Amino acid sequence: MTSAAIAPLLLGRISGHRGLRGEVTLKVVSGRAERWVHLHRALVGGGVRAIASARAYRDRLVLKFQGVDDANGAEALRGAEVSVPASDLPALPEGEFWAQQLIGLSVVETGGGALGLVEDIVETGGTDLLLVRETNGDEILVPLASAIVRAVDTAGGRIEVSLPDGLREVNAPEEGPA
Repeated sequence: MTSAAIAPLLLGRISGHRGLRGEVTLKVVSGRAERWVHLHRALVGGGVRAIASARAYRDRLVLKFQGVDDANGAEALRGAEVSVPASDLPALPEGEFWAQQLIGLSVVETGGGALGLVEDIVETGGTDLLLVRETNGDEILVPLASAIVRAVDTAGGRIEVSLPDGLREVNAPEEGPA
């Protein structure tokens, strides 16, 4: 899977403006504003906008778009979603992946067969979880931990996992009263 196959990554929603020169602020979905200070363009409300400057301020990203030169222009953007084109995503350290790279990948058990497909990533504030739709239609939550996720091959479209004892039972749907 190449970065071109990845959909644009939602950065956040413009929550307001800062100052009188047209800067906008947004709280970054990932909570890591400093990761995005390199941006030169963004998708804003469906269109591409050039970025004149970007900086982190506390938990916010402050952007100055070219052509937005005053508070009124910035205020007009309030509420707009800001996304990053896949080609502009920064490289991540070894072993880290963008959630969009994992969604749709096949999950296989070590020494076993296919488990299913990753439908979503569930952020928990701790170890994130892969929401896997099993081949039988059930859902299973698989912790995205190195002890369980043995290999991720985004180019090959596959994640290899070694499920610990009891994980299937924890994920089993509750049965109603008999």
